[in-house]
Amino acid sequence: MWAGPGPTVILALVLTVAWAMELKPTAPPIFTGRPFVVAWDVPTQDCGPRLKVPLDLTAFDVQASPNEGFVNQNITIFYRDRLGLYPRFDSAGRSVHGGVPQNGSLWAHLKMLKRRVEHYIRTQEPAGLAVIDWEDWRPVWVRNWQDKDVYRRSSRQLVASRHPDWPSDRVVKQAQYEFEFAARQFMLETLRYVKAVRPQHLWGFYLFPDCYNHDYVQNWESYTGRCPDVEVARNDQLAWLWAESTALFPSVYLDETLASSAHGRNFVSFRVQEALRVAHTHHANHALPVYVFTRPTYSRRLTGLSEMDLISTIGESAALGAAGVILWGDAGYTTSTETCQYLKDYLTRLLVPYMVNVSWATQYCSWAQCHGHGRCVRRNPNTNTFLHLSAKSFRLVPGHAPGEPQLRPVGELSWADLDHLQTHFRCQCYLGWGGEQCQWDRRRAAGGASGTWAGSHLASLLALAALAFTWTL
Repeated sequence: MWAGPGPTVILALVLTVAWAMELKPTAPPIFTGRPFVVAWDVPTQDCGPRLKVPLDLTAFDVQASPNEGFVNQNITIFYRDRLGLYPRFDSAGRSVHGGVPQNGSLWAHLKMLKRRVEHYIRTQEPAGLAVIDWEDWRPVWVRNWQDKDVYRRSSRQLVASRHPDWPSDRVVKQAQYEFEFAARQFMLETLRYVKAVRPQHLWGFYLFPDCYNHDYVQNWESYTGRCPDVEVARNDQLAWLWAESTALFPSVYLDETLASSAHGRNFVSFRVQEALRVAHTHHANHALPVYVFTRPTYSRRLTGLSEMDLISTIGESAALGAAGVILWGDAGYTTSTETCQYLKDYLTRLLVPYMVNVSWATQYCSWAQCHGHGRCVRRNPNTNTFLHLSAKSFRLVPGHAPGEPQLRPVGELSWADLDHLQTHFRCQCYLGWGGEQCQWDRRRAAGGASGTWAGSHLASLLALAALAFTWTL
């Protein structure tokens, strides 16, 4: 009589089935080790020494400045003039470095990369975020509309100049092929090269993936925030880019038109959901970490986000399972004493208390739900549930002594809090861990079925083992 599979095989199958039902694991958190990082990347360094309005930014996990003079930061943004020879057209329509990627020199571009990367990121350690901000053209041909149509026109002209006898449809087809091939090569080879120079950093392109869900102006009454199906399909055409990236950096800058509205939250939510979909789709065994760019104010206005919109941006990103948010701003934030004072008041009154609340809520959820080996993710991405510390269980108290945090929570999770987390959130484990609560050490389990797990799950697995033995009799 056939004895059936042995207990080791059965347990290995049990682990395989369980792991298949989980979210793909992702990179462990960098900087503080917290599951959700909040970074301040605003050039506010002049507020204190020059304008005599010092800002207390110690509550942020990371502080950086996008300005040119700052190097070796935890977050580095490589704008188009900071990384190689990026082909583009300037605002006057003049060709720079060839204009279109197929007319640029990839060899000369790559030759410059090492020096530029080593200038801005001067040491291999510690790990950080490296963001390439190339926004002049898009690698998918049909996405180069409006002012970006110059890249399609120029591409057609290049082909037509070589083949004046070709019909227009053949010219367009060839121009699209040449543009997309060269754009892909520029982006891919750039990523490969910079990753080799600074392999500990997480690399990706700003605003990739995009969702193209800005139709709230034209369709306010019917606006849902969902990414158009055609744009989701076009994002999947960029599988080559996601496969080479080590992090994704979508953007959720809010226009004041969306202020304190359900549309604002939908706008953000579906953009982050699309980034998370891409993050989970294009790597076989892991998901890319997603760091969401947002602003502390509305676009084109120095007006701080309302509490509702902080929830819709920072809170929504945390609840959906992003690895963090990067609060970005430009020099307009520090043009005067008044602007610095406005930021100081806004930070103290609203932004820092909310950010600290969310940051600690994600940490408590990780400890309670995921054994500290993963981050909490909404079970249903479209529910109105957030990772917030309950006012019944916690209060935020200011630090007073040197070295103490600006604000810290005092309290503990109640049974009601734990039930809420269990009901509405599940775990996405960090690489090396598995199980519903990230209780299995997958590295040890890889050698057989002998992984380590939390005591609360040991009895059930022993029962499975006993059942496996009975199947062999």
